[in-house]
Amino acid sequence: MSTEEQIKKQMAEFVVGTLEAPRSEFSGFPVCPFVKADRVADQLLLMVFDNEKETLVDIIKQFIKSGKRSALIAQMNEEIGQHETKEYQKFINLLLSEAGLSDVRCVCFNPKDDLDIEGFNARSSAPCFLINLSYKKHLVRAHNALKKTTYYDKMPEKYINYLGIKTQNKTKGTQ
Repeated sequence: MSTEEQIKKQMAEFVVGTLEAPRSEFSGFPVCPFVKADRVADQLLLMVFDNEKETLVDIIKQFIKSGKRSALIAQMNEEIGQHETKEYQKFINLLLSEAGLSDVRCVCFNPKDDLDIEGFNARSSAPCFLINLSYKKHLVRAHNALKKTTYYDKMPEKYINYLGIKTQNKTKGTQ
């Protein structure tokens, strides 16, 4: 099995074992309540990005060309520190906008990120630094659906602020 195949296998295991599993820390919801539907419908693209062979824009264009709803991309050959994740995510989103791809958004998952809910840190289970690509319309729809649930109830303010979201969380009184 090639290194790329091994990484994709680890990514698939992370999706199923960590992101799809219902968690009490997320009020009984999976960490990512929408990834299973994409995976089961064959709408989740797993990719490995090697910056020595291609550019990030090339990878993004491959995702768009695939016609899939979302992508999870393992970033190889780049060490990204815990405090760099958010800035790198902003950089990728800026890159998307500048490339005329503003309908696509990214969220980065760094196993080094210090973001937990009641001691559970889903990101720490990621096999490597991951870039999630999705269409903005799907992300907005998903976020709006989750705001109407208890999904964010146990999420500490630090995590909510990191995500840059506004909730109607009755428990915390945030808006």
